[in-house]
Amino acid sequence: MDKKNLYENAFIPKKNLPIVILSLPNTKEEEIFHCHWHKQLEFLFFVEGKAIIGCNDNLIEANKNDLVVINSNDLHYGRSLSKNLSYFCIIIDIPLFQSSFFDAREAKYITPINQNLILFNNIVRGDNDVIECVNNLIKEYNEKLTGFELAIKSCICRLLVLLLRNHTNKIITAREYNLKTKTLERLSTVIKYIEQNYCEPISISQLAEMINLSTYHFCHVFKKAIGKTPIQYVNLLRINKAESLLKSTDLSITEIAFETGFSGANYFSRLYKKYKNVSPSSVREKVKRG
Repeated sequence: MDKKNLYENAFIPKKNLPIVILSLPNTKEEEIFHCHWHKQLEFLFFVEGKAIIGCNDNLIEANKNDLVVINSNDLHYGRSLSKNLSYFCIIIDIPLFQSSFFDAREAKYITPINQNLILFNNIVRGDNDVIECVNNLIKEYNEKLTGFELAIKSCICRLLVLLLRNHTNKIITAREYNLKTKTLERLSTVIKYIEQNYCEPISISQLAEMINLSTYHFCHVFKKAIGKTPIQYVNLLRINKAESLLKSTDLSITEIAFETGFSGANYFSRLYKKYKNVSPSSVREKVKRG
């Protein structure tokens, strides 16, 4: 099993500064990063334009001043929906941050984040305190004035406090985290295959065989790790890809249906409405109206 199929280790260039911030403008309606996961905590802060961020089985439409939070082990990918997209990618190495800056009293708050036992909401919007904090963090990182290391520490602490108080999604046990990590590593080949071949016919037996499991055991393992059955995951991936195409291309609904692995426009429309509670034609009309 190749654990590196979807795993990426985010590079932190300065070991005495456990953060990297990248300014990432994009002038095309295209994929901005492929599906992957990593252990570092990542934030995407949007300055201009619009993008679709897929995170696990969630599809997030990100706009100006939205903060997308990528927890450790979150499968995620992104696609620009505009020609003037501008966003910051903020990656924090929590273990390095903790070892460099915190005493035992403060560690009781940071350690669960480090161990990925606290999961934040994947989207934070309309929180002026968070927006101000992120802007200050970016400013200190870029300007690097005297004492910027202390300022960055302060900004990261402030951001984590705001997320802990107002945007915590779930608290899990260490056993759950370790099991999820091992299962993700085992399923990485399968998920990679689905990502690359969703427009083709995909069978459960074919996926199960890839990791030497029976169909029954494979479905059980997959649902426990991902939260959906393999069929639900494939269908939702196809629907999410179709939604992105509906919003970012001029392809017809029929063309999009075949492009994303559906056998016909009628079946695609029924399934799209089932998952999204709106028809593809309604989404297309909304895009045209602006």
